[in-house]
Amino acid sequence: MLKRTAHTAIAGALVLGAVAANGIAVAADRGDSAVVRTDKGEVRGTVTGAVRVFQGIPYAAPPVGERRWAPTAPAKRWRGVRDATRPGSACPQTGLTPPVGHESADEDCLFVNVTTPRTASGGRRPVMVYLHGGDHTDGDGAMHGAQRLAAQGDVVVVTLNYRLAALGYLAHPELEKRGESGNYGFLDQQAALRWVRRNAAAFGGDPGNVTLFGQSAGGYSTCAHMVAPSSAGLFDRVILQSAPCTATMGRRSREDALAEGVAAAAAIEKEHGLDDWRTASAQQLVNPFGAGPEYTPVYGGELLPRTPQAAFAEGRFNKVPVLQGINRYEERGRVYGMELAKKAATGDPDAQIDRTDYRVALEEQFGADRAPAIAAAYPVSAYDDSPALALAAALTDGNWARHSLDSGRALARHVRTYTYEFADSTVPWYSDPNYLKPGFEVGAAHTFELPYLFELDAYESLTPAQQALSAKMIRIWTDFARTGRADWKLTTPQAPNAQALAGGPGGIHPVDFAKDHHEDFWKSLR
Repeated sequence: MLKRTAHTAIAGALVLGAVAANGIAVAADRGDSAVVRTDKGEVRGTVTGAVRVFQGIPYAAPPVGERRWAPTAPAKRWRGVRDATRPGSACPQTGLTPPVGHESADEDCLFVNVTTPRTASGGRRPVMVYLHGGDHTDGDGAMHGAQRLAAQGDVVVVTLNYRLAALGYLAHPELEKRGESGNYGFLDQQAALRWVRRNAAAFGGDPGNVTLFGQSAGGYSTCAHMVAPSSAGLFDRVILQSAPCTATMGRRSREDALAEGVAAAAAIEKEHGLDDWRTASAQQLVNPFGAGPEYTPVYGGELLPRTPQAAFAEGRFNKVPVLQGINRYEERGRVYGMELAKKAATGDPDAQIDRTDYRVALEEQFGADRAPAIAAAYPVSAYDDSPALALAAALTDGNWARHSLDSGRALARHVRTYTYEFADSTVPWYSDPNYLKPGFEVGAAHTFELPYLFELDAYESLTPAQQALSAKMIRIWTDFARTGRADWKLTTPQAPNAQALAGGPGGIHPVDFAKDHHEDFWKSLR
């Protein structure tokens, strides 16, 4: 990894002059803080009282024509000053789940967005590169406004787009003729990280102090970068939000991915009446969030030769400090979706998850042989007589918490690791009035930490109490980006030493994460 070194003002000027001579980006010397010279040309962003924002900067060539299902190619230079005051197109997605993404059919979508403190044209601030979630099928970088994160944390924030769904993660024997298939979105992320190394200094960032962080699918992508030999040196710290690296979620074997790709290609041809799936339009190659084939990074090839679980066990990964955690009630959002589906199926707007639904869901998720024991460990009576809350607790602990514990222990054997649990109970709800609240309190469910870190139109505005927690979380995230440390105990192979992040007096405090999430019970099922 690149190391941070102290420079005098004179030495710093000499370094900037040297990198400019070698084609590396530097701040444009125009006395105009809205204009920055990148390695491909100048861009003009937007300057406000607190930040500068540059949007829609190409970090790679459009993956269209012969570049569809091909490794990421370099962007071309442009003349003049490029307008960077508006986002570029999101990568193709259906947009059928608005809080997650929005409709797009434009394959010319490989853009980065940079947000800096207004005074960051000089200096070397930590750089935070965010990979968005969305099941590898939805989302885009520009959705995540980073003004608070940049201004309050005094950091440079980069968000980005990467190819999604079949365009980003389809593996297929026919595509193997052009090289290893299935990880095009991952290659895009690598290209964006290389862009950051070349261009961070131009925006006031330190290319020797880059934190890679992501939520859900973006977090699992971050796990992949931790174990990819070719990602070595592209980042210096990692933050994993709702993405326990050792879980089986977020990854596929090469064998499975190729088989799934053959099935997906056949389904695309059948559904759209095509003779050759490779001629499909962008709209025909995407599927709604959470539906259709599984699209995740593919392990078992040259790019990702070993899974995170194997890599951590062997100590063969890119060793950087890690801040990792989950949300206390991850699966309440999923159970909310189940309740909505039941309302739609029955035509009853008052329908809720009942005890029969609870048992059926346990059997589907964990198997009929394990379901009785899980139901006994998570009795409905212990959750305000709510089958929905009991189900969400079992799913959260079985699918997330136990893997977060395993990941923390595995990482702690090799690198400085901290564990958190986002646990605020009064999270902002979706801003779309069509998203009616369920018959139970959602609380800190999957994705609900995001409005505390980013400006997201999909959520209601933060209350004063939530703003106070937001400021504390931003300090934790950016202090970690600056130093690689948090102000609570390290995770060890013996103890997670997790910190709860919640609002109110005493809201940030140590928790017995293993006990709260019934780790001993889940161990007994293995």
